[in-house]
Amino acid sequence: MSSFSPREVQEWVDRRQSTTSSSTVSSASTGILFPSPTTSPGSSSRKQSWQFYDDVVRLELTPAVQISFVKGGQLFKLKYTFIDICKDSTGALRCLELGGGLGQQTPFIHGFSNTKLPVPHLEHPKTGDDYPLRVSFMDQQTVQTGSTVFMTQLSYKFDHWDDCVRFQELLLGSKLVFIGGMAEAKSKGRGEECISQNLRILRGHNGKRVMLFFANSQRRELKRYVSIPLNCIASIKPPKKAGRPALLDLNPNFEILSQMRNLTVQFLDDDDCAAFCQMLSYDLTIG
Repeated sequence: MSSFSPREVQEWVDRRQSTTSSSTVSSASTGILFPSPTTSPGSSSRKQSWQFYDDVVRLELTPAVQISFVKGGQLFKLKYTFIDICKDSTGALRCLELGGGLGQQTPFIHGFSNTKLPVPHLEHPKTGDDYPLRVSFMDQQTVQTGSTVFMTQLSYKFDHWDDCVRFQELLLGSKLVFIGGMAEAKSKGRGEECISQNLRILRGHNGKRVMLFFANSQRRELKRYVSIPLNCIASIKPPKKAGRPALLDLNPNFEILSQMRNLTVQFLDDDDCAAFCQMLSYDLTIG
């Protein structure tokens, strides 16, 4: 697997489709979506993953993951007990293959054709001990099961935070070392960056750490994930009182950092703020 790099971060535009008028289809009704195969269940799709991808890691789930997506105006919710993360020789994510579903006869394949690294988006901000368990992919991607192929947007709902963490880490090829929910974040140069989002810090195999958040407050063409290497942070000023924001001064190493100049982060939880400031202060001290 390749290490996480700021240049690999997928630029996202929020194109979530409305599902308010969609009906829901359970796992037991999947015949509507996926006709039963005329051939024996099998091994052909399974062989494809192991034959054509250099790096396949299986994530066993406790007990399952529920995926949701819309097809033909209907909202489908299906459960699977494991996910195979399939990457090519360069470390690029090619597909997720889900198995262990009730009555499943062919693998459910979530394909990624884009060369950019897809960022698993946490749909809800962490608040205290309440961790986000739903991960979505806001760009449309290819789904294949048997002979059925279509484009849709998928979300994954995990039962346990540990499974959700491993899923993110395997996709990004990095270790999740911090997560904190933000009420808002602002920069001096661009104004409000985001509201009600998560701030994650990821550590790559080379030891470098990157701060990651989704700038959902920016105008449409700038709604994207922003990655800031921790070695691009010049200083951090922890809040003097509880409930106040932390202030980060940024080195102008990249164009976006030159535009932002600094970043004010208001965390939802004071303990998360304290842990974040302690981590960054330590890095600045030793580095």
